[in-house]
Amino acid sequence: MKIGLAGACTVLEIGRLALRAGVRALMMSVLLLLGAPVVPGAEPILSAAQQEGRALAADLRQQRPAQSMTNSGILRLRDARGHRRDLPVLVTTLTGDEGWRIIYQIRDGTNGVLETFVVRLTGTNGPEYEVAERGTGASGTDPLKAVAAGASAVPVAGSDFWRCDLGLEFLHWPEQKVAKQEMSNGRLCWALDSFNPGTNGYASVRSWIDAEFHALLRAEAYDTQRRKVKEFSTGNFKQITAKDGREMWFLKDIHIRDEFKNTRTDLIYDLPGD
Repeated sequence: MKIGLAGACTVLEIGRLALRAGVRALMMSVLLLLGAPVVPGAEPILSAAQQEGRALAADLRQQRPAQSMTNSGILRLRDARGHRRDLPVLVTTLTGDEGWRIIYQIRDGTNGVLETFVVRLTGTNGPEYEVAERGTGASGTDPLKAVAAGASAVPVAGSDFWRCDLGLEFLHWPEQKVAKQEMSNGRLCWALDSFNPGTNGYASVRSWIDAEFHALLRAEAYDTQRRKVKEFSTGNFKQITAKDGREMWFLKDIHIRDEFKNTRTDLIYDLPGD
């Protein structure tokens, strides 16, 4: 059984990862107690929670869509007064040998393409972004342009989703830590703390990862003063039979709320059988 954001996520044995991380941490502690020298400039010794966090984040980064696909849907924006605006969106996932791309084409009703946003992922390097906004091009938008480093904390098509949100950028930050195991959305989860080494966007993110299926269920983003900036959550999943007969689970909806502005955006997919 597989679950994922852009497609299906691989079911993982997180307990085995935690055990290996714990053994490594124990061996390092023994070496220190025996008086093993500490080499200046060497990689700092990580706690068991930090090693587990790095392993978990790395494993989540490696989850890739099972196949290329295209889904239509709605980007639903709600402002602080409760006024709603629906923007049609076409989400295309393209897989390849070197990684995968997720292309979001957001339309402004019948007025053409409002924005095209592309996330490029490899599973190892951090996400790369391209964007084309409404302009004078033949397709109604300007040509795609690479997003400069440090410019990922920018709304996509005026929504509450920042570019870095759709790229799950926090999973690529170097400092990760498994804080605890607890229930979330009725599921047993690992609470993963991610810390931003830079100044762009959020200072930290706590995410809840389903311990059985290794799926991201919820996340909270904080600023440098530990104030909650945004809350992200997944909605419903739907089981669909693929062309090759495999039973796969697809995400039906994603929600993000801006705590400061009191606004909310929902990304709702049209799935077969709806």
